[in-house]
Amino acid sequence: MITGRDIVYISSIEWDFLWQGPQEIATRLAQAGNRVLYIENTGIRSPGLRDVDRVAQRLKRWTQSWRSLGVRQVAPNLNVCSPLVLPPFGSNLRRQLNRRYLLPLIERTVRSLGMRDPLLWTYLPTDTALELINSLRTPQSLVVYYYVDNFSLLTPYTQQLKQAEQSLMQLSDLIFTTCAGLAAHCEPWNSKVHIIPYGVNLDAFPIEEIISGGNGAANNSHGASQGAKQNDLIKSDKSPVIGYVGGLHRHVDFDLLTEMAHARPDWSWVYVGSVHTASGRKLAELPNVHFLGAQPHRKLASYIRGFDVCIVPYVNSPYTQTVVPTKINEYLAVGKPVISTALPAVSDFNERHKVLLTTDNQPEDFLRAIEQALQSPNNAAAIARRREVASLGDWQARVEVMSQLIHTELQSKQEKNNQGQQ
Repeated sequence: MITGRDIVYISSIEWDFLWQGPQEIATRLAQAGNRVLYIENTGIRSPGLRDVDRVAQRLKRWTQSWRSLGVRQVAPNLNVCSPLVLPPFGSNLRRQLNRRYLLPLIERTVRSLGMRDPLLWTYLPTDTALELINSLRTPQSLVVYYYVDNFSLLTPYTQQLKQAEQSLMQLSDLIFTTCAGLAAHCEPWNSKVHIIPYGVNLDAFPIEEIISGGNGAANNSHGASQGAKQNDLIKSDKSPVIGYVGGLHRHVDFDLLTEMAHARPDWSWVYVGSVHTASGRKLAELPNVHFLGAQPHRKLASYIRGFDVCIVPYVNSPYTQTVVPTKINEYLAVGKPVISTALPAVSDFNERHKVLLTTDNQPEDFLRAIEQALQSPNNAAAIARRREVASLGDWQARVEVMSQLIHTELQSKQEKNNQGQQ
């Protein structure tokens, strides 16, 4: 693992948002002895009404920590910066204000922390991120782009984003992606592209709790429902329990979920996660549907243990073509059967591991897959097999691989710099 480095980490999400890859990686880099400055999301698009709460929280965090330039320490070696910047891809005036007045505040933060020759790690391919990287980069710096989403589908400034992303890819010393589809997008612009899918924190789902933690799933084909009834976190008298963890956003097929809940009124449908769209209102009104809201990441395993079957009900869209939901490995780590809509990257995952069921977005087909999972043996061997597949995506192993690639690239850059000075 690399250590002793200063890392400026340009994230695509806020630190206190759903715990995902950006926080997981930043935490492990800091624990390894690197100083990490985690810069919260500087945006892909202009904020709208749905972003009011998020913008208000950003202003609040900035106000609370204004003396430290919007920086707060969340762990040893790990500081979080809540920058005030204007949205990317705007007018020349907006870009000038960012460049002359707002981005320099982040530069001052980097200097105030004593960071030198930072490793510059970004999830964002925006003009804002690119300008920040160029302002902080030194001959000894390394630029890493972790390409995890097709952001061109999330912004009205598609052409401007593609131009900024092309420049970033050409500038990067390393590019990580989460699937082959995203890697293919990068390869025309950079030869150092590596597929590193998002992982799972196995420590958050200890195997001894799965095997002996009070649910009967290891011993019979439908024993997990007994565990659900004993789970104090899930208040339901209907069995089986069909569960989902994660954000309820526009990529979730709410029409599919609503029709299935109508079709199986004697089942409990449980959703653990924050709601990001009004599309879930009709679903939430059904008596057999339970929205439990966002929960701390450390508690997710306890909720998942109460599910009989876990689901990934995403729509098939251009955006989800390259999505491999993190929740799949979390479900598998707890040893639960998983049903997902047949997203291309999920189907590729299952082609390799054959550990879950995929189906189209038709209610009768998805329900048939759930019933197949409920009727299949859910014994210790099945649970261990799911856990085994999840362990292949252990976050520590993922970060070690990325660290070794970074270490090799740093050595190569140092040798080139030394040769240039001779």
